[in-house]
Amino acid sequence: MPATQISYGFIPGQLVLLVAIAVGAGLFLRDALSLYRLMRVGGPAHRTDRPLERTRGWILNVLGQGRLLTRPYPGIMHALIFWGFVVITFSTVEQLGRGLWADFRLPVIGGSAPFLFAVDAFQLFVLVGVAMAFYRRIRVRPWYLNLTGDAILILSLISTLMVTAFLTEGFGIAAFPESGSQWQVFGTALANALAPLGFDVNRAGHVVSWWAHILTVLGFLAYLPHSKHLHIVTAPFNAWLRNLAPKGQLPYINVEEALEQEKPVGVSEIPHLSWKDILDTYTCTECGRCTSECPASITDKPLSPKDLILDLRRHVLAHGPALRFGQANGDADGAAGSGERAQRMVGDVITDDVLWDCTTCRACVDACPVFIDHVSKIVQMRRHLVMEESRIGKDLQTLFENLDATGNPWRLPRARRADWASAVGVPTLEEAPGADVLYWVGCFGAYDDRAKKVAGAFARLLQRAGVRFAILGPAETCTGDPARRAGNEYLYQTLAQQNVETLNAAKEAGIKTIVTACPHCFNTISDEYPQLGGSFRVMHHTQLLDALVREGRLRPEAAREEAIAYHDPCYLGRYHSTYDEPRHVLASVPGVELREIHPCREKAMCCGAGGAHAFMEEKRGRRINHVRLEQAMAVGPQRIATACPYCMMMFEDATSTKGVAEQLPVQDVAELLEASVR
Repeated sequence: MPATQISYGFIPGQLVLLVAIAVGAGLFLRDALSLYRLMRVGGPAHRTDRPLERTRGWILNVLGQGRLLTRPYPGIMHALIFWGFVVITFSTVEQLGRGLWADFRLPVIGGSAPFLFAVDAFQLFVLVGVAMAFYRRIRVRPWYLNLTGDAILILSLISTLMVTAFLTEGFGIAAFPESGSQWQVFGTALANALAPLGFDVNRAGHVVSWWAHILTVLGFLAYLPHSKHLHIVTAPFNAWLRNLAPKGQLPYINVEEALEQEKPVGVSEIPHLSWKDILDTYTCTECGRCTSECPASITDKPLSPKDLILDLRRHVLAHGPALRFGQANGDADGAAGSGERAQRMVGDVITDDVLWDCTTCRACVDACPVFIDHVSKIVQMRRHLVMEESRIGKDLQTLFENLDATGNPWRLPRARRADWASAVGVPTLEEAPGADVLYWVGCFGAYDDRAKKVAGAFARLLQRAGVRFAILGPAETCTGDPARRAGNEYLYQTLAQQNVETLNAAKEAGIKTIVTACPHCFNTISDEYPQLGGSFRVMHHTQLLDALVREGRLRPEAAREEAIAYHDPCYLGRYHSTYDEPRHVLASVPGVELREIHPCREKAMCCGAGGAHAFMEEKRGRRINHVRLEQAMAVGPQRIATACPYCMMMFEDATSTKGVAEQLPVQDVAELLEASVR
């Protein structure tokens, strides 16, 4: 007999339940609607394209818990709770329905043996998951995971839900045996233990536990919009609405048009965020995976990707509602009246140091189980600092001036871009009109003495393989990557538009493929130039070298009996999923023993040079490149290999500082291959 079939005084049980549902659901809907309206304060974001791809990813990562399960213990823990809640939600709906109508059953599954067994089993699974969560938060206590009252309350509520569900089932079967089923394995076992208590006690226990369960459900529902567990509602939407643009493509804004119309070119206030940015803040689970992977956080810098999102959420919730009612500035309602300075979103809530610590390695984004995009928010706030506030250090000021003056970070003459090529006999495109491959040398390859050796080695390999290629020489200029990542979108677009025109002309002249040894150039040309009208076939040099070795056009013969540790560059690995090709090339060299640095591949730690940090002094915490070198040295290599001039510079700086440069040389994959090819 459902507990609502009893009258409480003169009040029918069904009426009590209706009031409870109205209060619980009403509070939830009121607060959820308020959050939705607040989200709409943000600017536009287009996230409904490619619905089939979105749905496939949603099935894999929401229903399948794909990203969460990349870490076994917390992944299994969360999966048990999530899958349990999915099943138990149907059971809860049936309980509420039966509370109002005694004969209510869910269509098809209601009362069926598989459903009854699944509910019983998953209630137990949820309890196991909750126990794992308590143990992890209270006993293990990972450094990136905060022990908060909210987390403990939520876990306690979930535990209460499961315990009261079992008690409702056990007391009910003990009091009314005909209501049970052999498929309710755990409920029946509990009922057998409770049966000696007698009918009256079991009936009363059933009523009390039923109401305790239902009121806990409705209380949980009302509390949800105020809890970090709001992600239960928002995460499925956030996963489907995730960014499907190329990983290396930052948000585009027409800077000249924005300046002419006096529109913001960066993000500094709540309305400058997109509605999806605000949804991201609602969705953060506070799991800390982003922070645990962040090289800035690992090296004791102010930046914590998790805290950045949570600080934005607190700011949006505190000051965003004022914007809904037409106030021009929701950042500090009441501050002016009290004589206090308004709290700035960028500068106070999110400090400048936090923004400048980011290397844009994307480890945080790839680690996030609910698809929050931290990097784009950081770069857009940098745009505000650079283009609207001019709040930048001397290092960046010098970088921008040099890029603007000569198209390279060191202010070296444009005419010297091809000087390295004369000794190798590499023609410019004007000198080799029949070339079908354009070698994009990049600023490092053209000007940096160490990177010039890589450029020469790669060019000689192409010559040996019979590839018809040429370079642009002085017609090439910086792709604009360091300017864009540092927030100077105007300078980036100036440089990029010049290159797009040059490359489009080269394409018309017969160039079919662009190849570069710099992952940053590779990413910018392939993923970001399409925003400016330049779509090209671009390869990283390790991809082309791998193809040439496989085709037999390059034959490594000279043995190198060495243990080599390969470092994955972020803009080649995480941004473009190019992990195997560099390893294939190294493995093709006879005698090489390839050793993996831990972490590696998708989890590889950044060298510290991205996000324009190659041109900035690292002033806070431990040096990122030193930590990465220590990780490499831990596997005992005789040599370090990489496939990025930025990474090579950072590793050589670290080996020199630590006094191991002679014992542990650093080389590019192309150099190691050339030494073996005969």
